[in-house]
Amino acid sequence: MTVESSKTLAGIGSLLLLIPFLNIAGLVLVFLGMRDLSEHYKDPNIIRNVVMGGIFGVISTILSIFAIIFDMTITGLIIGIPLSIIAFVFALLMASRLKKALYALADRSGERLFRTAGTWLWFGAILTIVVIGAFLIWIAYIILATAFFSLKIAPNTSQYRYAPPPPASTASTTTKSYCPYCGASVQPETSFCAHCGKQI
Repeated sequence: MTVESSKTLAGIGSLLLLIPFLNIAGLVLVFLGMRDLSEHYKDPNIIRNVVMGGIFGVISTILSIFAIIFDMTITGLIIGIPLSIIAFVFALLMASRLKKALYALADRSGERLFRTAGTWLWFGAILTIVVIGAFLIWIAYIILATAFFSLKIAPNTSQYRYAPPPPASTASTTTKSYCPYCGASVQPETSFCAHCGKQI
């Protein structure tokens, strides 16, 4: 899969994050796109932060489910509320890691919309306590999709880093001369040896 197709799939995945029951597929597509972009820009911190953010997100989701279950029982106040608080903390850790990944991707790619998406995602996570947080996260996903679709992938020029070797024909036509006194290599038209200084 090329980087161009990976970023397109990540853009589609960002849009799928907006649709219930399709957001898991969206997460997978975004993860794959971020992984390929991390490799393309040779910055392992991008995918590392995405993975850590995903782990924190899973923990937050599991804790939230348990908090809802305990809220339905008599012990909800004793166990449910602390679980909700811990789940919120892990949601903030997730958003923080994803923001770092998007900021790094913005710096490497030059596409500033990734930084904007990371900022909206961070503030959305903070404000999930109130209803507006979910709306900010929804906007962040739209900005993220726009960033992936508008990202311009520069060709990887690392294979052209070194100058090519000279053609074989020029290498074979050059003749070498040696000083008859010290044996040092000298140019054919040289009158004096640069090593011993004697006249050739």
